[in-house]
Amino acid sequence: MSYAVLQIRPLPSYRREAFEKGLRAMGYTDIREYRAGRNWPSGPDDLLIVWNLMRGHDENYARAWEAKGGTVIVCENGYLQKVDKTHYAMSTHGHNGSGWFPNPGDGRERFERLGFEIKPMRIFEPASIILVRGQRGIGSQSMHSPPRWHERHAQALRSKGFKVIVMEHPGDKGKLEADAAALAKVHEVHIWCSAIGVRALLEGIPVKHYAPRWICAGWDVAGREFALHNMACAQWHHEEIATGEPFARMKAEGWGIFGAGAVKAPTRMTA
Repeated sequence: MSYAVLQIRPLPSYRREAFEKGLRAMGYTDIREYRAGRNWPSGPDDLLIVWNLMRGHDENYARAWEAKGGTVIVCENGYLQKVDKTHYAMSTHGHNGSGWFPNPGDGRERFERLGFEIKPMRIFEPASIILVRGQRGIGSQSMHSPPRWHERHAQALRSKGFKVIVMEHPGDKGKLEADAAALAKVHEVHIWCSAIGVRALLEGIPVKHYAPRWICAGWDVAGREFALHNMACAQWHHEEIATGEPFARMKAEGWGIFGAGAVKAPTRMTA
């Protein structure tokens, strides 16, 4: 009988409850608490479900889990949502574009459910302002932002004559509102791999990312809608998670390119 090790924290309570309900809907009656190194998989249907993927001991455990044939599902806050902590991103192996998630071709429909309008592109002119957004350095060895990356990057831009606004990470409270306010007065956004970049693309603001991967990586003016539609397939409302649908979609495709203990770098990604 397959089982799941679940790292989702107790609060907010509905989030943990949604994951537990979704797993049970998929037949996972054995849901274990996360204690790195205490459990090991016997096959790809044994799941290790983590929040983000912290470099160090937790990441090492996740990679060992995959090497032993199990599946790692990495979760984090949704990239685009009207109300904070209603949508959650889920992908195998990695987060924010560094992993795999199923895209069955209904990205436009999933994006439209979010209730956002894709606005025309803004024009970048010599007097334009670049926003450089800081991050908290959370994530895997390859995906976490280097310490004070945003300060060094802003300094490099200023040395080239650009007008720059530096925005520290606002924290969890009021983040969506702070991001919207910051984007109202800029013409380009530079990120490591922050979700503010997704909101910027929506607002018609060009985005440059500097992490190895990002959920909307590879976008261009012609492909901006596709990038946003694809992003929408990576995240789920907590009520959808409670039905088990995201787990079912992943399992139907053998848990993706990282299934069955595959730990090699991806040759095909959805972002």
